[in-house]
Amino acid sequence: MALTLRQPSEARRWLVAWALFSVLGGLWALSSPLFSVPDEPSHAVYAAAAVRGELWQPSDGSWTRVTVPADFADAGRIPICFAFHPEVPAGCSPAFGGKTGLAETTTSAGRYPPAYYLYAGLGTLVTTGAKALYLMRLLTVLLVAALLASATCSALRTRRPRLALAGMGLAVTPMVLYFSGAVNPQGPEIAAAVGVWVSGYLLLSELRREPGTRLTWKNPYLRRTVLAMVALSLARPLSLLWLAITVGALVAALITRESARRLLTSPAVLTAVPVLAVTAGSTVAWVALRNTLGGQAITAYAHTPVTGAAIISTAKVNDELLQMIGVFGWLDTSSPGIVYVSFLAALGALGLLTLALGGRRIAVVLALLAVAVVVIPVVGELVTYKQDAFPWQGRYTLPIAVGVPLLLGLTLATSPRDFPMPVRRITAAFGGVFVLINIVAFVGTLNRYIKSVNGFFGASPSGWNPPVPVVALGLAMLVALTACAVLAGRVRGEGDEEAAERPGAPDAPGRVRVGAPPWDATGAAGDGRATPRRVPAHDAAGPATAEIFGLREADVDAGDRLASR
Repeated sequence: MALTLRQPSEARRWLVAWALFSVLGGLWALSSPLFSVPDEPSHAVYAAAAVRGELWQPSDGSWTRVTVPADFADAGRIPICFAFHPEVPAGCSPAFGGKTGLAETTTSAGRYPPAYYLYAGLGTLVTTGAKALYLMRLLTVLLVAALLASATCSALRTRRPRLALAGMGLAVTPMVLYFSGAVNPQGPEIAAAVGVWVSGYLLLSELRREPGTRLTWKNPYLRRTVLAMVALSLARPLSLLWLAITVGALVAALITRESARRLLTSPAVLTAVPVLAVTAGSTVAWVALRNTLGGQAITAYAHTPVTGAAIISTAKVNDELLQMIGVFGWLDTSSPGIVYVSFLAALGALGLLTLALGGRRIAVVLALLAVAVVVIPVVGELVTYKQDAFPWQGRYTLPIAVGVPLLLGLTLATSPRDFPMPVRRITAAFGGVFVLINIVAFVGTLNRYIKSVNGFFGASPSGWNPPVPVVALGLAMLVALTACAVLAGRVRGEGDEEAAERPGAPDAPGRVRVGAPPWDATGAAGDGRATPRRVPAHDAAGPATAEIFGLREADVDAGDRLASR
């Protein structure tokens, strides 16, 4: 007998994921000294000005003069003593807060699209000083967590959700969590990009797999993809470029003529297009009229030949790749080496598994995407280095770089082929890597601000004290990371070896078989193999075993006896 069990509600899944991401981002927000995140003074100043109506102030080059609460007029001088000086603890900075009234100051973010700043700046209308900054960080944390929670709910609907979550665990690097707890639109931009990659991939996969399924707003993949695209289109000046590359990569990997026809003729999609046109168009107009991408008038390399500039820019690529994983502060605090080694080893392992199960089409897209991650920063700097020098940082490319681990994980999660090894053991290893790299990066960065890079906990005096005891911060981060890994490891999908057997195969002893395996109609991402049809992914969110929902084997046996009467 096959027993159908009620799945956990989508709302409950979302709330759990949102709570976990909120805790992770919130701990980073509490562990980062005031204005210790790159460009946070400028972003906080613009947010405080934006909510007071100063959205279109005159600019002198890259600097815009605004009027803000007097506390924030001093934001730029707070991190001066320790920024770029990892040997100096953060306690050297002057006190922040205590002033009243308004004052003029300048910000380098004053020409950015205003959506994020109108949201984050609300914190300055509630309170002042350090409390206002922490509240602005909290608002960012909640927004990023919401976007990542939606992507997680989509990933949980795949055939092998644990492998999809493994890809997400590598995409949400320590650097992503770090920026989720800062006043900076970078965090929401990256989180929105994760949502487009995950939900967009699964939307196109379903269209390819289910030629008879009608695409409506009831489809969660469509809703989440559109919302993530709207958020991404409003985030930062370069967000539209990353959105175009993401959509192009997903189309190249998954689209067919029939699925393209259905997508372009769907009333739901046709309804979404004007909304996206408005949000994207407003960003284009703002960037053009405000000259947001205009030069910073840094002419130190104005006479450097292109060949020399190419060498300089290419030499930065390695640093930029490490920055995507985790280089904190004002690019002055690298993670311990084990973070980079463990991350790259896990990413390589995921890539090897994908080569074994994925099709040629997805392999080509992944290769081109990896090339784009490396080449775009170099090309961008070669175009502007005479006016801007070489300002590119690894975090700028993260909205498309996250696509590499996400595509790897999603390809494995949706592949119809038999998996060559136990999924549970693989995801346990990836969960361990996720906990390791994040806790080590977190503790290392916290140590840098409290003791400096020349000291260590318990061996040298403290030079800064976070608002929450250090031990509590470390333990809370370890517990939250472990909870993420454990919950991801307990998820079961129809393609996992523990969850369900193929049609016609006997049930495993002591196991309840739920639903039917989601065999794809066309195989994994372009391999073209015909396989039996499955139910739409948005109707069956993945099987569950009796133990997940508290059913004992005796309860199931009793149900079998009752049904046989």
